[in-house]
Amino acid sequence: MSKIRFLNTPFIIITLSTSIGVLLGYSFNIGVKTALTAIFATLLILILTWQRSKKLFVKSYPFTIATLLFFISFGITLVAIHNPRNDPNHYTFKIHENTLQHSKKGIRFSIKERLKSTSYYNKYIIVIEQIEDTAVEGDLLLLIAKDSIKTTFTIGDTYTTVAKIRPIPKPLHPYQFDYAKYLEHQHIYHQITVQPELLIYNHQTKISFYRLADQVRKNINLSLSYYSFTPKQLSIINALLLGQRQDISEETFEEYRDAGAIHILAVSGLHVGILLLLLNLLLKPIQKITKKGKTIALLISLLFLWSFAVIAGLSPSVLRAVTMFSFLAIGMQIGSQTNIYNSLFISLFILLCFNPLLLFSVGFQLSYLAVFSIVWIQPMLVRKYQPRLYILKKLWETFTVTITAQLGLLPLSLFYFHQFPLLFFISNLIIIPFLGGILGFGIGVIILALFEILPQSFANAFGSCIDMMNNIVGWVAQQENFVISNISFSWRMLVLFYWVIISSVILIKKHEKHKIYLVLIPLTLLFLTGFFEKHLAASHNELIIFQNPGNTVIGVLENQNVQLYYRDSITEKTKHFLLGNYTTQRRAKIHTSSLPLKNVYQYKKQVIMVVDSMGIYQLKRIKPDMILLSNSPKIHLDRLLDSLAPKQIIADGSNYRSYLDRWEASCEKRKIPFHRTDKKGAFILK
Repeated sequence: MSKIRFLNTPFIIITLSTSIGVLLGYSFNIGVKTALTAIFATLLILILTWQRSKKLFVKSYPFTIATLLFFISFGITLVAIHNPRNDPNHYTFKIHENTLQHSKKGIRFSIKERLKSTSYYNKYIIVIEQIEDTAVEGDLLLLIAKDSIKTTFTIGDTYTTVAKIRPIPKPLHPYQFDYAKYLEHQHIYHQITVQPELLIYNHQTKISFYRLADQVRKNINLSLSYYSFTPKQLSIINALLLGQRQDISEETFEEYRDAGAIHILAVSGLHVGILLLLLNLLLKPIQKITKKGKTIALLISLLFLWSFAVIAGLSPSVLRAVTMFSFLAIGMQIGSQTNIYNSLFISLFILLCFNPLLLFSVGFQLSYLAVFSIVWIQPMLVRKYQPRLYILKKLWETFTVTITAQLGLLPLSLFYFHQFPLLFFISNLIIIPFLGGILGFGIGVIILALFEILPQSFANAFGSCIDMMNNIVGWVAQQENFVISNISFSWRMLVLFYWVIISSVILIKKHEKHKIYLVLIPLTLLFLTGFFEKHLAASHNELIIFQNPGNTVIGVLENQNVQLYYRDSITEKTKHFLLGNYTTQRRAKIHTSSLPLKNVYQYKKQVIMVVDSMGIYQLKRIKPDMILLSNSPKIHLDRLLDSLAPKQIIADGSNYRSYLDRWEASCEKRKIPFHRTDKKGAFILK
């Protein structure tokens, strides 16, 4: 296969090597001392091989290998240095894990970031400063119970409270989104839950750039509140222009997701890229007036982009996008396509230096893949068809930007989200050409509102634009037949799909159609992998006891069908919550009819007896291997254990917590395995 030209640029190799090091450092949890030893050793090898190459006046393969090893070690070191658990002042060093969970502690902290709230809690990321009399460091997740009084908390404000510091719960259902893992990538390992009245304001604030950005954002929202914007319009304005999606309703969020337009709601590469293109068009006259016009235009562009980042609240996605496009703007001014690739990877490298675990962020991956796909593939498509009419030309350019971005994102989107909206072209082709105008209009509305000179007619016009965009997205989302969901897509298929895309693009660019076999090989492997995984799923059988509060739900998977048994009927929404991800991963369907709970289940030579609220378990000739305690039976567990001698006890979410604690203690004394689904998640018998 022909070499890809941009891979000859050094920063791509450096960034890829550093990324490999980040993956290794995180996967194997390598300590600071080991990482520093590795980097010094590889640096020594690098210097020795460089001197040898210099003397021989030739490119040396040992020097290239030494360079790769050095930057892999550099990536490992980045992870170790940025890991707060390697800091002796981290709160996990000061307080023992068991002590944290079982006793309330006096905690002093400051608000760092506001997250999207749930039905019962407002959520924040906080910086912990003190536990009891011990000064500590580290980030925590704060859950504040919602009350009738809508109390707001400002970033930087310091509070004191009393609470138990608990680990963030792991997912309780098979293949459910692992929120604990997601927060771990942000170095957040524990949470506290408090009532609003237990938070004592210390009348102290931490001045930071983030607090200033939060104040700017609040002033903007206050200024906009004097105009006739609806709550839905304000939530979209906050998402589009201020980088805050916390107030968007679940219904609106799902509409944008199903229409394939969810990226519009996140201030990221799309928005910043559109603004950069608009700036380049507006500043073209300056470039022609003076010799230093390009430099002046570049400085104005960078100033505007970073001002927009401040207005948008300096959220991680905004900082990532502005950093990336700042370097791309520099590369575009230099002019060479290779420099654009270098600029893209330099920005990635710098972001990894400041936060190496960004590599695990889905938004980070999607942003860079989309931009890379556009830069690499879109010019090729534009050259293939060049309409004479200006309007057709612009429509074709917009379409190619959309198609190349989606092509680059498709495998990763299938891997993470397991769905594909076929009508995403419609929503993107209608909205994206006007998104630049909407963003420009919105920035103008915000500036005028801040100076209190915004005419109501302008506000109404902008609100109508937002409503029109919402209506288009809502109509596209309603075409349910065009949304392919529950797509099972493994990491193997992800790798092979990208292999197919990369090979195809290279062959088209190089006009080497006679080497079609280079595409057919990964394509064949992709189909074979699909058939293999389908066969594997068909042969997979298991019994699952789900965690469903107040109810007992058992599922039996056979021949890619899940037969449900339950004590109390469950809604379709609950079924989707319990089994949605599970059926997608197992390529299974839920049986149309559900059955009432049985007293005894026999599965693969294992006998499971269900003991419910009646407390009846003296069934003749039955010696169960496992016992499922359901609906808080009033039994003496020790007598049951003496009578039936089971190998394991299972207790699901239908039982009182006090009963679960008592049963768990009894089983621990007798050294009998006890599985409680409210802590350990669903019980799976393979």
